[in-house]
This record gives sequence, structure tokens and C-alpha cells, in this order.
Amino acid sequence: MTTRTDGDVVPEVHEVSAEEGAALFDRTARRLLGVSGEEFLARWDRGDYADEQENMNVTKVAMLIPFAR
Repeated sequence: MTTRTDGDVVPEVHEVSAEEGAALFDRTARRLLGVSGEEFLARWDRGDYADEQENMNVTKVAMLIPFAR
């Protein structure tokens, strides 16, 4: 659902709980990279993805890190 204000379209915002956010993060990591969210975070913290800055799947999962921490 969207709302129109002065010609602009504003999308509806859906807030997620901490549990829903963590589940979203885990599902996305599994779907895009084939690893659990927990494994992604461990690899991310070790710097394993440092050379994959151009990998859009890594970037998409990395953008969701705030949902997991």
C-alpha cells in the first residue's frame, strides 16, 4: 500500500521485531550465499569477504547486518 502526498508516493513502512529481522537476515544469507546468517557474520568479521566488494549478493546480505546484531 502506498500513500500520496503532494504528488510524491510514500511506501507503507512495516516494522519488524528483532526476531523477524534476524530471520530475514538468515533467510537472505542462505538464499543468496548458501550459508547461515551466523556463518556469514563469522566470515564477515574475519574479513573473508573483503575482496568481494563488487559481489552484489555479499553487499545485499551485508546491508542487512543491523537486523542480526
